Amino acid sequence: MKPGGAVQPPCVLRWEAESDMPNIIDAARLTSTVSGGIARAVLASRATLGSGALQVERVTLEPGARASAAGTPAGENFVYVIRGSGRARVGRQVFELQPESVLWLEPGDSCSLGAGAEALEVLLCRAPAAD
Repeated sequence: MKPGGAVQPPCVLRWEAESDMPNIIDAARLTSTVSGGIARAVLASRATLGSGALQVERVTLEPGARASAAGTPAGENFVYVIRGSGRARVGRQVFELQPESVLWLEPGDSCSLGAGAEALEVLLCRAPAAD
């Protein structure tokens, strides 16, 4: 209460900045490449979100295709299997991948993916986004 018995109005927080969230990103704005039996689509990045908080790529490997080893950047990194099966090689370890598998990676891990007899579709997720 204010002096004299008047009630203070409740605190109101206002979002001062213009925001593009929530947002559905038009598929025409996505960056996609196809090479050597591997299709990549960048779903979330600094360019699509306007923020470096997150990067997500959808990677689809044709049956039997292999994605070469790549080091993981600093931050949180994981692979989520959407469909199909295959294997991930992290250093000298091999992990079987099935739908809904999640493979967490340490910064600097070298990870390669290989599809089995059917296509393997995964999400590669990084937070923060790689530069």
